[in-house]
Amino acid sequence: MSRPSASPERAVREELLAPLRRVLAWLLALRDGEGRILCPQHRVEHTGKSAGAIVLCLELARHDPQADRAALVAAAVQQGRRLVANLVREGTSPCHTFRPGRHDPFNCSNSVIDGGACSDALAQLVQDLGDELDEADRAAFAHASVLHAKTYLRYAVLDKGIPAQRAWGLTGLAAAWRLARVDDAETARELERAALEAVGMLEGIQHRDGSYPYHPAEWGAAHPGAGDVSAFYQSRVTAFLLYALGALDRDPMGEVFRGPLLRGLDFLAALVGPDGVKCGLVEAKPWYWGATYEVASHPFDVYALARGFALTGRTGLAHAALRSFRAWAAHLDADGAPRSHLPGPGRRASYQCPVFWAGHAMWMARALRDLEACAARPEPPPSTGGNLTVGLVHFPDASLVRLEDDAVVAWIRGARPPYNVAHGSPHGGGLLRVVRKRDGAELLPRCRLGGEQQGEWTGHAGVVAPLRGWRAGAEELRFSGWLARVAWRAGERGAALRAPFAMLKRGVLAFAHTRVSSAFGATAELELLPDGVRLVVPLAHRGGAEVGARVERVFQVDGEGLCVRERVLAAGGVRGLRFRLPAAAVDAGGGPRDPHYRLA
Repeated sequence: MSRPSASPERAVREELLAPLRRVLAWLLALRDGEGRILCPQHRVEHTGKSAGAIVLCLELARHDPQADRAALVAAAVQQGRRLVANLVREGTSPCHTFRPGRHDPFNCSNSVIDGGACSDALAQLVQDLGDELDEADRAAFAHASVLHAKTYLRYAVLDKGIPAQRAWGLTGLAAAWRLARVDDAETARELERAALEAVGMLEGIQHRDGSYPYHPAEWGAAHPGAGDVSAFYQSRVTAFLLYALGALDRDPMGEVFRGPLLRGLDFLAALVGPDGVKCGLVEAKPWYWGATYEVASHPFDVYALARGFALTGRTGLAHAALRSFRAWAAHLDADGAPRSHLPGPGRRASYQCPVFWAGHAMWMARALRDLEACAARPEPPPSTGGNLTVGLVHFPDASLVRLEDDAVVAWIRGARPPYNVAHGSPHGGGLLRVVRKRDGAELLPRCRLGGEQQGEWTGHAGVVAPLRGWRAGAEELRFSGWLARVAWRAGERGAALRAPFAMLKRGVLAFAHTRVSSAFGATAELELLPDGVRLVVPLAHRGGAEVGARVERVFQVDGEGLCVRERVLAAGGVRGLRFRLPAAAVDAGGGPRDPHYRLA
């Protein structure tokens, strides 16, 4: 007699739980004899990511019917003791921080990120386990959480230069407040006051279109490209605000907070494609990544989107959350270690490590209940096309348009801040990404630094300009020494030796080259049409130096795909000006100066 098939609800729960089990098992397998989770790449205990292991254990103990709860609780307590052991006073300062933080450069983190995660995780240990904890452990965990919050986090959330870092610190501050309010009213008032002030400052730095600058100039960014928006960091601020406000017993959808949070969610959801992958070329910090996309940020995306759905009932957020989760799960390797992207031509390893990404999975675990609710709102099947249902969303501060019909989704960017190889989005002035809805196929592949990108105008102008290249990449060439040190410590001797030469090629010589492209211009003019977008784009050297040539680019949808019309307005002094037709293009026509085609 055959067994009855599992209910749809059980099947969904298993789909959500299985990847998180695998990630936690991989992470805990890295423990040494002292219980430290040691990173095989950076050869350090990333204490802030060990905090993530605590939360993973606690959430799986709560939600997983197959879990060995005793083993998960034991692992969580073990890592809690590791966090407490790493809480150290900063010299003669009253400040206490969790080591290694900023003290070991190979930790690749800082004290506010690690501290926010640690205070948060320790507070959850106390609240979730309560009397199950040994009295000494319970007191130590609570003391460490509150001590760090009141001596460090309440100041750091107000003066760090990067919004996402302030927001991460805010999670620990809010969680510690929940402990302090029980028996230390004065400390609780101090923590609450700092937390609400930090919320206001984060909302104040948000753009009107919902996007956030990665590192705003007014908060100390050294390069204007760092002030660009970031697909990787966008969800952190929104996710952490949602979490912290809940921990502070504030209604995130109340009149005071609702507007900024909804705008942040709308921008995030617009980045997510039908395949669950975000448009990664909108990125203020491209040096972090070895491909033109990443899924390492998906745990934060999923928490923000799923929580947003739970609070608003917007089905679009539910669909985006589930697609993001599935894309992330599909990138886990055979052992359960997370990957930022899949291998492919022209791709390389990313800077961050799998231990970071595994620790961040705690935010997906926190979203499990909301994700199950998202799965109960299935998406309609893809249309066969032919119905002109135009979706056009414009984010003017980011100069970004999401354009879609029944067949495709396309992302189009106009102007963007100045950039170099490390800071600011590397591609603009046209199509960033085009995805077919029915099968998630990528219709416009992008490479990281290719000379002749598909769907772009290219040519040559002037002569090689070493000074232009040096100005663009001198600082990054010096930074390559640090990248070499990290690779050397990881035992990657070849990568360490290649790092300075790779940076010289990508960050200096490429910017000195004579090549010009429509993808390199930074000052495109953008005009919205009823069914699309018209751009006037300057051709420029890499870095944005314009050469007097301009092209008109029109992108429209008609229900069966994206129709593109290109036209040269002025050739300037560009030599060998040509347009490279996308490999997936159909219905192509026109001449060398006015091509047209379709992506469907």
